[in-house]
Amino acid sequence: MGREAVMRMSNAQPFYALGELPAGTDAAMGFFWFGVPEGRILTITAASYWGGDTGENYQAVIVPADQSVSDVAIDGAVGMFAIGSPAKGASTASYQALWLNDGVMTGVNPAIPGPCSVVIASTNASNAAAFYAGVYGVMRDL
Repeated sequence: MGREAVMRMSNAQPFYALGELPAGTDAAMGFFWFGVPEGRILTITAASYWGGDTGENYQAVIVPADQSVSDVAIDGAVGMFAIGSPAKGASTASYQALWLNDGVMTGVNPAIPGPCSVVIASTNASNAAAFYAGVYGVMRDL
């Protein structure tokens, strides 16, 4: 392994973020979960979710750095796109479902280069109960 590769690995840091989509949020409105700064890349190693309500679906959406990230309408035409969907509501905190199988975050360890933000949103209904999502990974320089 060359010196440059060793130096890149040495700046890796554990990363953790917890996000909340408040109860009563309209469908397709995103709320900030976490950000990836310019010049950095986040490799997701685990993501989970809990809360929400039965019959509600949720997603994680990448938002370009020049877009708003609080109570923002999800819109692919401005460069937003889902990285994890669907998450099903009514999962209890003691269960903490892994975001996998049906979702894009399935065992591929997605890497997200900055600058960008990630929001969580309800996809099919305004949510009756708060929805939470957690992510763990490794942040390093590009």
